Amino acid sequence: MPASGVIISVSKMKYVHIREVLEGKHEGKKVYLRGWVHRIRKQKTMVFVILRDHSGIVQSVVKKGKVADSAYEDAEKMLVESLVTIAGTVNADARAEGGYEIQVDDFKVLQFAEEFPIKEDQSVEFLNDYRHLWLRARKVTCILKVRDQVFYAAREYLRKNGFYETTSPMFVSTLGEEGADLFEVDYFGKKVYLTQTSQMHLEPQVMALERVFTIAPSFRSEKSRTRKHLTEFWHLEVEEAWCDHECNMKRQEELISHICQSVAKHCQVELGDLGVDPRKLTSVKPPFDRITYTEAIETCQKAGLDIKWGEDIRTEAEEILTGKSDRFLFVQFYPKPIKSFYMKNNDADPRTYKNDDLLAPGGFGEIIGGSQREDSEKLLLDNLRRIGDDPAKYQWYIEIRKYGSVEHSGFGVGIDRLITWALGLEHIRDAVPFPRTVSRVYP
Repeated sequence: MPASGVIISVSKMKYVHIREVLEGKHEGKKVYLRGWVHRIRKQKTMVFVILRDHSGIVQSVVKKGKVADSAYEDAEKMLVESLVTIAGTVNADARAEGGYEIQVDDFKVLQFAEEFPIKEDQSVEFLNDYRHLWLRARKVTCILKVRDQVFYAAREYLRKNGFYETTSPMFVSTLGEEGADLFEVDYFGKKVYLTQTSQMHLEPQVMALERVFTIAPSFRSEKSRTRKHLTEFWHLEVEEAWCDHECNMKRQEELISHICQSVAKHCQVELGDLGVDPRKLTSVKPPFDRITYTEAIETCQKAGLDIKWGEDIRTEAEEILTGKSDRFLFVQFYPKPIKSFYMKNNDADPRTYKNDDLLAPGGFGEIIGGSQREDSEKLLLDNLRRIGDDPAKYQWYIEIRKYGSVEHSGFGVGIDRLITWALGLEHIRDAVPFPRTVSRVYP
């Protein structure tokens, strides 16, 4: 038996993916499969091997006398997560998981795994300590496949609508969001920050490309331990020229609808394995519901919540506004003191900006924040002075208003939050391969 960690080379063979077997494409035919031992059950004269690759799992039967004696001995010795190749005939079998079974003719262990540290009924903390191995669990694998489709669909929609994908720096010297703490970094003796948002560096690119977006990490040094917060999260940010507040909300609802429809169409197997009804996603269609911030506060007050005009809308208020609804809801025209200085003044109510938060159904909460951007140099300076910040720090940002400033708007989507809502996950950390929270930076 090869020592643990030693991998035997594989001859060039035409291997098929397990998904093809489960789709009935090879019934009655001989196939070659490779992957990891997901589960194993050993009997006197046969070994049942549940084989896993990225596309699914399938049962195979290794019988004594049908394969070489050395191969059968290896099958008896191996542990879960051993790496193997299988050659055998595909038979339909309603008793087998997935409806098909492989009768094995040839079996080879490429690497004998050590005893796997993850057992049944482990704690959340334990599983997160072993996240690098827990990723192999079917639930996590399904989530990651849906995550991939969300990224793909977002790019698909934006590219079809004339947007260019671009990048922005992660090290920044200016504040991006009100009320969110920054991570300070020593940058060769100078204090800089990890970015909270790419928005301010996307706006200058709008003046060149008109429609831009980026998908990148953002960082928030908030000591929040809710099910919706990460210190590092993936941020889809979009900026568009010649686009006002109404145009901006239309873009948001079209994008979210496209992503939901795409996941429902292309991730049916994964949604089924995760117990998610695709109708939850196919029902997401524009237009979304909308109310003003003032109306939202009045609704919450009537429901008995102790909240005053000027306070932010948080968990309890979000539950009142969307807890019994299966529809997305725009809350627009928030007060200036609780939002960022770069937003467009709302002439209809000078206390507010032309902005919006998009709340997901079921009381989940915010997944998008957006606004029309202030394109007037004078008004932007007024906003900075109002909050007591130094305009000199934002010279480059202010300067783009001096040279052909255009009406423009933008928004940021918390991708991890969107996935958490779509799949009904208990915690946002489950939507990310390697989550970063207040208490976790390992592995």
